[in-house]
Amino acid sequence: MVKVLNAYAGIGGNRHLWPSDWDVTAVELDARVAAEYARRYPADTVVVGDAHAFVLEHAHEFDAVWTSPPCPTHSRLARHVATRYGRPLEPDPRLWAEIAHLSQLGGRYVVENVHTYYAPPIAPDVVTERHYYWSSTPPLWLTPPAGTRGLLNPATRASVYADAYGLPHVPAGALADSRKAMRNAVAPLEGLQLAVAAFMDGEHV
Repeated sequence: MVKVLNAYAGIGGNRHLWPSDWDVTAVELDARVAAEYARRYPADTVVVGDAHAFVLEHAHEFDAVWTSPPCPTHSRLARHVATRYGRPLEPDPRLWAEIAHLSQLGGRYVVENVHTYYAPPIAPDVVTERHYYWSSTPPLWLTPPAGTRGLLNPATRASVYADAYGLPHVPAGALADSRKAMRNAVAPLEGLQLAVAAFMDGEHV
């Protein structure tokens, strides 16, 4: 059994296709989002709390770690909005701190984030249509998720994302912004293939 930490778990798009025998602990700051994650994955342990602190304090206790630090200060869209309205925008250093920390631990990990508007100080190991990934063992190939064309449109309905990713829809009223929750989800097929490569040395599941 693989003991996995899923940090900044959101609603668990990255985790959706993971093997059922993995022992997963999910950490999510937003209690309503954490509740939706728990509804989808009742066998997982769900911790409501600061994922960054949890990673730094507890990552060494797990066989493998997946972490998806907040993306708003790194995204090209956020940069465009900040420039348009003359607002300052400084990249959140937690992303780079976690990549460095997990790399130094020497264990198995995947770190996910958006394409940055600046040259990343640590080059990603995998680049997909929507994401950068840093990984202890990058996959040799990835199967592009089907039906995701056009998902870069911020106005896309949550149900469209759910259908494209093969995820259950978010129930009405479960989240303050279900569209944002879906938009931030990792395509489950990417989540599976990246995790298998990093957490199981590329073994097939």
